Amino acid sequence: MARMIPIPGVRQQPEDPTEFLRRIYLKAEQDLIKEITRKRNRGYVDYAEVASLERVQKILSDMVDDTFKYTPRMIEKIFYKGTEKDASGYRNARTITSTQKKIVEQLSQNLSWEMAVAANVAEETVKKYYQIARLEDDIFRSTAIETVAAKEAIGGRWQDAAKRMERMLQNEGITAFYDKAGRRWSLSTYGNMVTRTTARQAQVAALLTGSDHDLWKISSVGTTCPLCSAFEGRVYSKSGMDPNYPPLSTAFGKVDTGGPDNLENTYLCIHPNCMHSLVKYTTIGKSEDEIQKDIDFSSTILRPITTDYRTKNQIKAYRKKLKERAKYLNDVRQWKNYQISLGNRMPDSFKTFQKHKQAKDDTYRRWMQEYREENRRTREKLGNL
Repeated sequence: MARMIPIPGVRQQPEDPTEFLRRIYLKAEQDLIKEITRKRNRGYVDYAEVASLERVQKILSDMVDDTFKYTPRMIEKIFYKGTEKDASGYRNARTITSTQKKIVEQLSQNLSWEMAVAANVAEETVKKYYQIARLEDDIFRSTAIETVAAKEAIGGRWQDAAKRMERMLQNEGITAFYDKAGRRWSLSTYGNMVTRTTARQAQVAALLTGSDHDLWKISSVGTTCPLCSAFEGRVYSKSGMDPNYPPLSTAFGKVDTGGPDNLENTYLCIHPNCMHSLVKYTTIGKSEDEIQKDIDFSSTILRPITTDYRTKNQIKAYRKKLKERAKYLNDVRQWKNYQISLGNRMPDSFKTFQKHKQAKDDTYRRWMQEYREENRRTREKLGNL
C-alpha cells in the first residue's frame, strides 16, 4: 500500500480511509479563516490584499494537489478491503482488474474535479470577505462594518468585534458550493459530503466487481426518501444482459445516457450520501411463483420507476425523520448564533445547550435574554454609523 502523504498538523494513518481527505479540507478551511482574520485581529483593516490572496490561493492549491494525490490511494484501499479475496484472507492478492482500474480512475477524477471547482468558489468567497463595503445586508457585512467602525464608534472594543468575526467564520465556514435549492455548503462540509459519497461508490464498486455474480438486490429501508423509493427492493442485473431483470444502471443512472449499461457507465449510487446496500440475489430454494413475483416486482414496465411506492406510514415516518433532523439543525444553528453573540458565556458543548433548551430552565431563559440584548446593542451601534 502506498504511503500516506504527510501533512503538518494532521494525524497520520487514520483507520477510516476517508478521514485523511476530510482532515485536509478541514485544515484548508481553518487556514483560510486564519488568513482572513490574521491582521484584523491586530486592528488592521486595509491590508495588502494581493499578498493575502496569494496565500489563500496557495492554501487552496495545496488542498487540490493533495486531493489529486491521495484520492486514488483512498479508493484503491477501499477496493482492496472490499474484494471477496481480501475478505477471505488472501492478503497478497493486491491486484485489481481492468474494469476496477477504470472505475478507480473515474471516481478519482470526479472527486478531484469537484474539489477543484469548490476551491474556485471558496477563493471567490474569500475575496468577498475582503470587500468590506459590500451591498449585501447579511451577517458578514454587518460584522465587518462593526469590526471596522467599532474602534471609533464605541471606544476600545474593536478587539471584541474582530474576535466575533472570527467566531462567526468558524461557525459559518467558507462557502465552497451552492446547491440547486440555493443552500450554501462550507468547504469542509462539502468536502466531507463528496468524499463520503465517493467512498460509498468505491465500496459498491468493490463489492460488485469483486464477484462474478450478476443479480443483485437493493435493500429496502422503512424511512426511505422519494428518490430511492422507486428503486429499492428490486433485483437488478449488473451486466444489464439478464432479460428478466432491469440493468443496475436503471437505479444508479448512466453517465453517458446513450452508452452501455455496464457498471463503468454508472454513478454507482442512487444519489449522493445514499446508504442503500446491495445483496446477492439467487433463485436457489425459491419456487417458480416466488421467482415470478420477484421478476414482476423488479419490472420497470409493471412498476414504473417514476412512481413513489411508499405507504402512507412510510411517508409519515420519513417526514418525521426530516422534521426531527430539521429541529436538530435549527438547535445547532441557534447554539452557534448564541456563541457568536455571547462568546464564552455560552457552553462549548451543544449537548449542554440542548439540555437546557429542552428543559426551558432559568439558564436557557437567561441566554435568550442576553442574546436579545446583545442584538439590540449591535443594531444601535450600526444605526449610529
